[in-house]
Amino acid sequence: SSIAHQEMVLAALMTETVKNCDGDAPGNAVAKARPMDFPGLKKTQFHFHSVCEANKDPALSCSEVDVEAIDSHRIKTGQISLCSRKTFGLAMGSFLSGFLIGILLGTGYGFYLGYLGLDAYVLAAIGSISRLPEIFLLPFGCMSDSLPIWGSRRKSYLIIGWLITAGGLLVMSLHPLPDPYFCQAPDGSYIYTVPPCNPSAHDEKVWYVVPGFFLSLGLNLAGVAGEGLIIEYSQLEAPERRGKLKAELTMVATVGSLMASLFIGCCMNGKAYLGTFDWTLGYNHIMGVAFILVMIQIPLTLFLVYEPPLKERPSFRAHFRASWQLVQSKSFVAVIMFAFGTHLMVTIATTAAPMVRAQWAGVKVLQQQLCGMISTFIMLVAVWFFKVYFLQTSWRRIFYTACVTAVVLDAVPAYLTIFNLVRNQYFFLGEEILSAMPMAAIKLVSALLLIEMAEPGSEGLCTGLLGTIYNASTPFGTAISNQIFALFTPSLYDVANYVEDTPAFRRTVAWSYAVTYGTTLSGFILIRLIPSQKEEALKRKKEWGSRRAYGVLVLVIPSICFMYAITVLVMANIPEMACSKVIGGQGCN
Repeated sequence: SSIAHQEMVLAALMTETVKNCDGDAPGNAVAKARPMDFPGLKKTQFHFHSVCEANKDPALSCSEVDVEAIDSHRIKTGQISLCSRKTFGLAMGSFLSGFLIGILLGTGYGFYLGYLGLDAYVLAAIGSISRLPEIFLLPFGCMSDSLPIWGSRRKSYLIIGWLITAGGLLVMSLHPLPDPYFCQAPDGSYIYTVPPCNPSAHDEKVWYVVPGFFLSLGLNLAGVAGEGLIIEYSQLEAPERRGKLKAELTMVATVGSLMASLFIGCCMNGKAYLGTFDWTLGYNHIMGVAFILVMIQIPLTLFLVYEPPLKERPSFRAHFRASWQLVQSKSFVAVIMFAFGTHLMVTIATTAAPMVRAQWAGVKVLQQQLCGMISTFIMLVAVWFFKVYFLQTSWRRIFYTACVTAVVLDAVPAYLTIFNLVRNQYFFLGEEILSAMPMAAIKLVSALLLIEMAEPGSEGLCTGLLGTIYNASTPFGTAISNQIFALFTPSLYDVANYVEDTPAFRRTVAWSYAVTYGTTLSGFILIRLIPSQKEEALKRKKEWGSRRAYGVLVLVIPSICFMYAITVLVMANIPEMACSKVIGGQGCN
């Protein structure tokens, strides 16, 4: 039926012969054509040339001639396929984004905690610093919406983002690795009961933290531009189908994360990275592979991503005024403050978690990545299931149910491990598998909220503004966590406490987890800030007013939190200051 539809379109395009392909006089034309009216299909010169090629060479098949026109028609009518020439590059970009995020998350445990031997609170600070570029989603969104480059608002920033990402990966792949921080036994495992053999390994982290920052910067720039394009596509979908494209791209990104877990589990599972194999690829080799993939993605973005042409050049000043109006909108501010508050509560998490995983549960890299693959696959299935059966279900109900389920599933293996009732890495990692479904629901609901709240022409702005405020809570939550859990005694950061494993220390760790779960669930007092479904979201946009005080609130509070967090996290990565109790250290002698 698809081939028949294409032949029908081609026949319609080639019906009327009024213009010569080579620009000759109409009377001399052998094959003349111009596009006929087709619902939703503009008469562009590009489509005309496609028809001209068909006139010159009748042997050309329909798929070789008018696929561009058909793809454009499908995009404009909301019948969008990820396998067309117009969108294939965008789908591959989603896959690569998921893959790179999986690489960053999957390698941090073995490299920073194991190979470089960093303390848990420094590891948390590095994680927050690598996510700092997410704070720039707002300016990135404004740039993508109102400052086109070579006539492109989306593709140009996609390519720039991938180039920055490639630069960060190149530096990390070329810098030689130092020797491991801890001494190693003859079998390659670490010896924690003797002084470290290479204390200077801590100083080498700057070669990975700074390029990692730029890697994340490029990913986020490309992500904002891509999300703006996805929202443009999604808003063309019929109300009953809206969100389908986003769900499909989320599934593609999830597959990328799945492949990253498989790659790390098989190729970076050496004992030097808290694994079990006698051989392993180095951290720099992993980054080298990622660099090659990004370089392949750049031409795919250039040639296989469709962006609707600009009708007029947008005004940055007008866009700035629209931005100010948007942050004064009560309906949008309510969603922003919900995102900021709930994410802040979730980010306040015990700093004992990495050590419980490594020392008590005995989690190895291969098993961690295998469980990560299973949980990613379950997340993939969950997104599909949600797309098919729960697209019209109340977002509040989904969010509340998913978060409570995730907390319960996390608490059971955590407490059984802490009190030495069951200490098995597979049992401990089972929580990640079970919690994949509720986390997938939360992620997709957030994306659907954004689609409904975005205004035409300001898709990148909405993505950036919500992302900036949302992610401003991450470093603040990490800084608060380091300070709160530094007060617990015996110290949650000292590996010797986990080796001794006394009942008193177990109770200390258990209380730290209780604080984590309590702060997470306390975020539900904000649940009424978000609409229940699409209809209520649209009703709020129409009926809720705007006030200048809302704009001041949404800009001032996150800014103060961000500046405070940056001060604490930067101090945590300066050797002379990292020991201070003010920022979560154990005290300087």
